Amino acid sequence: MIEKSVQRRRQRRQVVLGLGVLAGLIQQAYAQEAAAPAPDAPAQVAPAVQADVNVVKVTGYRASLLSSAKDKKEAIGFQDTISAEDIGKFPDKNIAESLSRVPGVQIARDVTGEGTNIQIRGLGSSFTKILLNNAQIAVASSGPIDGANTNREVDLDLLPTDLFTKLTVSKSPTADLIEGGAAGVVNMRSARPFDNPGTHVSYGVTAQKQQIADGVGGRGSLVASKTWGDTFGILAGFTVNRQKSRTTGYETVGLTNPNLTAAQSASPTRNSTGGGNWTIPATVPAGAGAGLVAGTPIDQAFLLSHNPGLTIDQIDNALLPRLGRFMDYFGTRDKGSAILSAEWRPLANLHFYVDTLYSKKDDDMQRIAYTWAVRNGASIPLNMQVDNTNCTIGCTVTSGTYSNASYFIEFGPRRDRTDLKGINPGMEWKITPTLKLDAQANATKSTFSHEAPTVMPITAAGSGLVATFNNNGGGVPSITFNQDVNDPANFVWAGGRVNIQNELRETSTKGFHTDLTWGDSKLSLKAGLAYDDIDRRIRGQDNSAAWQAAVCGNNPSVFLQGPNGAPACDGASTPGASAAALYPGYGTGYTAGQTAPLVYQGSLIPLNKLSTYLVPGPNGRVVVDWDRFRKDSNYDAYNSTAPDSTSSSTGASSGYVREKTTGFYTEINGETTLGSFPVRYNAGVRYVRTKQDVGSLNSFSDPRNATLTQNGSKYPNQTEWVYQDTTYNNTLPSATAAITLRKDVVARVALSKSMTRANPNSLRPGINFSGTSADVGTIGSPELKPYLSNNIDLGIDWYTGREGYVSLTVFQKKVKGFTVIDNLTMPFSALAAYGITYNNLIPTQQVAINSRGGPDVATVVMSQERNAGGILTVRGLEIGWVQPLDKLLPIRGFGFSETATLINQSASGEGTNGFVALNVPKKSNNFGFYYENHGYMARISHQYQQGSQSANANQSGVTLAALYGRSYKQADFSSSVDLEEVLGRDNWPTITFDIVNLNKAKREGYFQFPNAAFSSYDPGRTFQLGLRGKF
Repeated sequence: MIEKSVQRRRQRRQVVLGLGVLAGLIQQAYAQEAAAPAPDAPAQVAPAVQADVNVVKVTGYRASLLSSAKDKKEAIGFQDTISAEDIGKFPDKNIAESLSRVPGVQIARDVTGEGTNIQIRGLGSSFTKILLNNAQIAVASSGPIDGANTNREVDLDLLPTDLFTKLTVSKSPTADLIEGGAAGVVNMRSARPFDNPGTHVSYGVTAQKQQIADGVGGRGSLVASKTWGDTFGILAGFTVNRQKSRTTGYETVGLTNPNLTAAQSASPTRNSTGGGNWTIPATVPAGAGAGLVAGTPIDQAFLLSHNPGLTIDQIDNALLPRLGRFMDYFGTRDKGSAILSAEWRPLANLHFYVDTLYSKKDDDMQRIAYTWAVRNGASIPLNMQVDNTNCTIGCTVTSGTYSNASYFIEFGPRRDRTDLKGINPGMEWKITPTLKLDAQANATKSTFSHEAPTVMPITAAGSGLVATFNNNGGGVPSITFNQDVNDPANFVWAGGRVNIQNELRETSTKGFHTDLTWGDSKLSLKAGLAYDDIDRRIRGQDNSAAWQAAVCGNNPSVFLQGPNGAPACDGASTPGASAAALYPGYGTGYTAGQTAPLVYQGSLIPLNKLSTYLVPGPNGRVVVDWDRFRKDSNYDAYNSTAPDSTSSSTGASSGYVREKTTGFYTEINGETTLGSFPVRYNAGVRYVRTKQDVGSLNSFSDPRNATLTQNGSKYPNQTEWVYQDTTYNNTLPSATAAITLRKDVVARVALSKSMTRANPNSLRPGINFSGTSADVGTIGSPELKPYLSNNIDLGIDWYTGREGYVSLTVFQKKVKGFTVIDNLTMPFSALAAYGITYNNLIPTQQVAINSRGGPDVATVVMSQERNAGGILTVRGLEIGWVQPLDKLLPIRGFGFSETATLINQSASGEGTNGFVALNVPKKSNNFGFYYENHGYMARISHQYQQGSQSANANQSGVTLAALYGRSYKQADFSSSVDLEEVLGRDNWPTITFDIVNLNKAKREGYFQFPNAAFSSYDPGRTFQLGLRGKF
């Protein structure tokens, strides 16, 4: 291990040395070109013709690189920028994808391949603060299709690149930056009229075709601005985007193993690895298939004889997909954004501005899954093979045949709507040459709605269905069946279901910031006040039980919500038959006084008609005829009356958080010398007070049900919003210095303390005490403290000429505030503070409490998160290199860019045993090779993120099973031809052609073992052909 570590360090030094040598050669070439005459030598005046030959016109993409290099060199702290041309020169679909080219920034992608949010320097996306025009922003969306966004993530896929002029990533905080980004702060600057004085119109239209999707989409943009002298200007712009999208994939929702009985395993370590989501029947059921005889005992001898070569421990611990689910996700994704900005300068020293933004997204998709169901099933393994003779900690099934199998279709239309509105007025007043006042107000509001019904018909039990599974070496497995699973006649309702589960979200922000600066570039003092108010509410809705009773439960004339029972979903249709047995207590308790007759009206989608709603779909697979099913099942009525629920189908829990923060800061900026070296510096401190209000929707049994035992008489569970507030203060110092070692070499050092507030989902003051034994539960943690990070940054930049530079930065973050779960033993009576009392327990819980001495004596064990005392240390190296190659190649216009980030993390102290920060790749890089000259531009880029752990252990109840993402590599190609320059025609457009995901990269993950596939999503390539221009 020591030798390998030493070897890796040597390799890193060799890489850095090699970069330095090559950059030095290039820099010398530019230096020779630009060298001034010696002091004693007479200046030589070059002929005009020769001067023309030596002039290199830098425009377009290279001009943007030059602007970014200039901004980087002039910055005191560690920051990177992407300017307008850079943003617009790539096939980026949104801001997140543009930011992925910054060193230290990693991007999270949806299953469609589109970037959604970012993280900086090895900490999750919730540790990055996102600003819009220097003000905080919140977007209500729930993130990727397999996410929930219950933390502090900000989805950036709503924001198009066309309407922004600069993106700035600050990795070393200063006192004047809004707090909340322990990892870093990203500021997105929208376009303003005086960015380009005069009258201008720019436009763009692009056709886009995803290779595996049906149809062609497109996007367009138009931005117009006009200024009147240097006094007033206005800018308006909009973008529209319609994407015909499709992604195919494989999902498991975890892997599992069988829960063997004592008769099936005599091993002393039976079921020792956890899991057990699948039960092998005690005897062969009728219609199991594969030639098995009904009634045959399935004991240890049976399992060993039908799985030759395996031990009972291998059969017991081998992992199989909980769901072998092949997914098809397709439809239309629409986006639209508009900005309106005005600037007014009534005096030379007074500047007013206002920025407004409106964005909207509407995803109208269908998600269809074809699933072999292992979890909660009763499959019988035959001829199973595994990958390891030692399955003590688990192993992976490589192949096998499974009789008594079941298969279902999960058809789910999905409609997600998001909008965002924002306004940002402000002013700059230079009161005197050395005194300046800045003031700004801001407000945003965002809403999100998620509608995701599910229709799930299933194959009949005892139908003789047999599944054959092949692991395919850990890739997407092969799962085949002995029957035609695309035959509508093979599906029934019994064991299936329908769901109505929605989610609604609202977020809002408002704030006011003001700064007063005195001094000049040599020395200035700056102080400021900030007030920010941000809130979010998540509401789940669920009307599944009522809809299911009508669709396939014989449609009783009266339906009562739980804890009253519900009819079985079997597609029965007996109109007029009595339903009295369903609710024997009807007319008493909750339904006292109701005398309407209880009858069945017949399932709206009866079993004998179910097959007529299953029609051929994509690739010959059967799908639900949704338009007809929706109408005949009365879906819209049930959806519009869905009651509130404590959770939703995204996995998010209903909750509320509001944070009102008041901040004050002061800082000093200046210039000095250290020896003979010029030094620019910044030092300051920020104090912030946070008032936090958090809420949770809690559900508990109605106490009146204590004496009501019959269905039909019970009162529905009660729901109540519970709120709790807390207040805390933080002081955040920072100091940064930039030392000019030579005119082309700048070294930087920064020391700082930054913060990110706790996960709002963990702060919810909710309680879960639903177990029938009334002995365990969970409690929210509204008093969790924020994460605090002590940061050190050291770096050196070498500017090699024009847009070229080499940048090396090492950083360290020591973060505390991570949480652990404590199991707290407390008196049952202490739960009254959370609304749980003896009287509102269900009868079985009351019996359990009485058996332990009654409500005044019994104790319970409640799990609760708390801040651990340990520290997470993140150390890393960032490399940035942008280099034109005009002096090395015979053809001008070539160049390359490279960013690389190496990260190592470790944890120490109390509560950190086994702790790891999730979704942190140890290595990531972005390499691009470009050509731009004479109106032609071409660039190929390659992004890489090494695989990393994505979820903690104990997944699906398997003790040692964590989730991991595989390494991701994506190549993109972009090109353009500027017809104005090539053909010498004024105002002619530029033709663009791009290919996204040139190498058809897939987003994949695995479960505990690399050959145990957890998920795989394949969006394929996307081609784009467009025109853009300006006049």
